Amino acid sequence: MTDNTGLETVLIVDDEKTFLLSLKDGLKIHEDKFRVLTAESGKEAVSLLRALPVDLLVTDLKMPEMDGFELLAWTTRERPDLPVIVMTAFGTSDIEAQLAEIETLQYLEKPLALADLENAIFTTLKAKARSYIRGIALATFLQLMHMEKKTCTLKIAQGQRNGYLYLKRGELLDAECGELHGESAAYEIMAWEDAEIEMDSVCRRQEQVITTGLEHLLIDAFRRKDEDSRDNSASSFAEPPPVSGEETEVFPGVVGAGESSPEVVARQKLVEVLTRHPGVQEFALFDSTGFLENCNEGKCSLEDFDPVLFLQQVERLDDVLSFGSFSHMSITTASRFHCLFFRFQQHRVVVKLARGQRPSAVMKQVKQYLCR
Repeated sequence: MTDNTGLETVLIVDDEKTFLLSLKDGLKIHEDKFRVLTAESGKEAVSLLRALPVDLLVTDLKMPEMDGFELLAWTTRERPDLPVIVMTAFGTSDIEAQLAEIETLQYLEKPLALADLENAIFTTLKAKARSYIRGIALATFLQLMHMEKKTCTLKIAQGQRNGYLYLKRGELLDAECGELHGESAAYEIMAWEDAEIEMDSVCRRQEQVITTGLEHLLIDAFRRKDEDSRDNSASSFAEPPPVSGEETEVFPGVVGAGESSPEVVARQKLVEVLTRHPGVQEFALFDSTGFLENCNEGKCSLEDFDPVLFLQQVERLDDVLSFGSFSHMSITTASRFHCLFFRFQQHRVVVKLARGQRPSAVMKQVKQYLCR
């Protein structure tokens, strides 16, 4: 992918403006070989990646607003073919040795020497043509999170399957995948290939169910996967080639290019309704496990809310008092703001209303918009 000048494009992301400018100035000597774009946050980087052709992403991990991990998670879903170089400051030779063994990831340690960045850029752009370095794999992503002691919830998708990994300070507390929980769920998820990653900055589990270290789990997951692969290859026959002219699924269960599942369309419509409604000040959408799926642009005070726990109590009260099926609920905060809680399909929704707005009226209007 090149721009109209025929040059490949490198996007460098870091929240230190002077550092970015020094890198851009230092790389001007290669302006006849590639062009450099810069972004000071993950959010700004996503806007550029959506609008412009980019051939290589170079990103720091620790940034405000939308950090490097959230940016990498976005690329697994939207640009899985995008090569990545990570700039980080792990600081120990042991960790450097571990990262050096990850073939799918180029990394550079801060403080950064310009010559090292130049070499990494040329190596990666050259390797890109051979499909050697492509995006970032789930195992690589988890290793980075472990090393950076990241706290979050990850929603992992492969086709129509979803799994959840709950991390606190870089360690895996729990995992969930369908009927599987704990280590069995973690092993199942870690075996998935071409997984898409979504990231919620809150760890939505507090109890430590998994006691095995994350690095050991990853090693064991690879061992199991390798054993399964050998067993399958020994017992199966080669599949016949597809009949000419027939369409085949590259990833069974994945919605085709340009298409969206009814679930995704419904969620997008709900986000659009809440964004455009003049009475809505802030909103957050969670899935049935409490994973944050969407929220309003800018600052959102509702991101850390746990709607699952709250709605469970409401439903229990509903059963005891026989109010009938739960539709929605509103509360008034000490600062006289109204908050609205409701379910939409599998989503749990929390809305902070602007002053003077009546919850029942807003709820009625939202329902009317959604039914159009």
